[in-house]
Amino acid sequence: MTIPFKQGSTAQTYDATTGALIGTLGLQGQANYFPTVLGSGSIPVGVANSGTIATSGTVTLGTALPRIYPAIWLYFPAAAVVGDATGGMYFCVMSSTTVGVVYQGKQGVANGVPAATQPFQPFFPTSLVAVVGSNAGYTGSTTETFLVNVTISPQTLGLQGQVRVTTNQTTNNSAGAKTFKNYLGASQIGQSGSYTTSTGGTQMIVVRNAGAQNFNVSQVVGGTATGAAVYTAIDTSAAGTPFIALSATLATATDIAVYEGFTMEMMPKD
Repeated sequence: MTIPFKQGSTAQTYDATTGALIGTLGLQGQANYFPTVLGSGSIPVGVANSGTIATSGTVTLGTALPRIYPAIWLYFPAAAVVGDATGGMYFCVMSSTTVGVVYQGKQGVANGVPAATQPFQPFFPTSLVAVVGSNAGYTGSTTETFLVNVTISPQTLGLQGQVRVTTNQTTNNSAGAKTFKNYLGASQIGQSGSYTTSTGGTQMIVVRNAGAQNFNVSQVVGGTATGAAVYTAIDTSAAGTPFIALSATLATATDIAVYEGFTMEMMPKD
């Protein structure tokens, strides 16, 4: 029996700068680019509520986290850790829902990592040395805090490419509003509903280049009630400009907001 041969592609395409294989050329000359995971993480990252960090590095939170986290990054405000004049994100290992140890290796500055020059995804440190806490009560941040920031290489998205962002969000049950937002560059492209008595949910947003690298359209699933299209003009071909950021905002310092995990996938297309 003869097995017929079906030609599926005629050539491969490579990145002009790095030489990496990025896709194939179809029989009709169309470029078929490979999907790329820009970033993903399952180590939670969130905003710490009001509490105290002892000189030993032991943190005691005023409001319980939803579970005992063996690994979590938490944002603490300025002066919660000795010598930290701005605040930032610290790796923590929790022994209960309110008590854990905070470790050195601060990431970001005041209000997290809002700039493309400060990309951050949660990771497990190779060395664990406890911080020296102020041993005085700190007040949790009620300013929007950027917790994840993933860059996109210029011009890789293409004229019709898209980025899909999926997040899992957890909050406590209280009257205070907790809000999660998504950004493309400096432009907000999605926002969750303000969680109060609800203790979290899953959100997905897709942002697309609609025929030009500086004409973007996005819509949210599981976020705002209307789900209306959001139009932005972020130039994804410009160096340093394209990046995806995730933020959280607490209206009340005693509340919590945690990203349990996230995935950011890029699907390029000319």
